[in-house]
Amino acid sequence: MLKFKDGKFKILAISDIHGVTDFDKRICPALGKLLDDVKPDFVFVLGDIFWDPQNDSYEGMKSFCDAFFAEIEKRNIYWSYVFGNHDSNEKSAYDQRPIYAQYEHCLYENSPEGVHGYSNYVLPVYNEAGDDIVYNIWALDTHDNVSDYCKYIGIPRETKWEHECTHPLSLRGECGGYDTLRFSQLMWYWNKSVELENKAGHKIPGLLGLHIPIPEYSLILRNTAHLYFDGISRENVGTGPINSGLFNCILERGDIKTIVAGHDHINDYTGKYYGVTLTYDGGLSYNGYCHDDIRGGRVFEIDENDAWNIRTYMARVSLDDNV
Repeated sequence: MLKFKDGKFKILAISDIHGVTDFDKRICPALGKLLDDVKPDFVFVLGDIFWDPQNDSYEGMKSFCDAFFAEIEKRNIYWSYVFGNHDSNEKSAYDQRPIYAQYEHCLYENSPEGVHGYSNYVLPVYNEAGDDIVYNIWALDTHDNVSDYCKYIGIPRETKWEHECTHPLSLRGECGGYDTLRFSQLMWYWNKSVELENKAGHKIPGLLGLHIPIPEYSLILRNTAHLYFDGISRENVGTGPINSGLFNCILERGDIKTIVAGHDHINDYTGKYYGVTLTYDGGLSYNGYCHDDIRGGRVFEIDENDAWNIRTYMARVSLDDNV
């Protein structure tokens, strides 16, 4: 059970580890240093734990996880994760979930039946007494490539997805060929949010973690002066060409006030659009592309008495050359 302590709760979001069988050994001490600096109550791993699980062996994946997640486990910190486009189970030769399930502090939950994807769930954060939900941590699976969506809705291959669907000229430079959320996911979030509100008698503030940023992230860059832009943007927003309507769904429900994404390793900016904070967690990888000066994770500090207004900032990590 996640609980506030002395009226405070701290989340550390990290992503894009891109572990491989012969992984760069700096990643483990880097995570350990970050954890010791931040001292989070919960670590949210926002996808791309692996680089290429289709070709990695089960033993190789488990060996990496045992080394990496030991840094969290030995500090007795609770954690969970969402799937990224690189470690999507659709293209993995093995089901990764049993690996994570063996770790004592992993709180991951499988998606409810009928909801598309794997990592769709919500984790409540209770008050210190454990008898009232103060905050919710939401997770949604953003899948992999938009070609999977084309197959899902029955668009024939002859339509040349890469031109007509994936990269229409009007959007070139503003999106990639990434997937979109399914309506079953939006329905699940909506219905679960209503259920939690009805039980509590009021809306419960929350944060949503996902891997691929939603299209609204691009709008922050179009109007930095008025959308409270702060941070670093060094690459295009790696979103997809189809807007699922998730942001509108969140606005109408009114409980999620912060969205944090991974995926774009050298973006760590934050902005606010229609009252919702959109932010990145930067990148932590030594095996995928990442810039040393922004490597780290994003911190969220929540006050039990003012959970609608949370503080967020980037925590950087660097290692001595001899590590």
